[in-house]
Amino acid sequence: MNRKYLVDPITREYLCVALKKGKDWEPNNQKSLPGFMDSRTNLDNPESELVTGEFNDNSFYEKWIRNGTNYILR
Repeated sequence: MNRKYLVDPITREYLCVALKKGKDWEPNNQKSLPGFMDSRTNLDNPESELVTGEFNDNSFYEKWIRNGTNYILR
């Protein structure tokens, strides 16, 4: 399944914000999104910009989780 994620590359926290069902994207975790955005601390640091991307489960695991991601929201 493909998912769209927001990832904080400094803290390695991430949130799945959409799921692909067929050809369409459905929003996911919208209630958690404001809390995720408010939890970020280094907003003035240009390196703390969120990374967004579309991944299938295996490629996201290889890129972020296996390499030390320490936090997950649903």
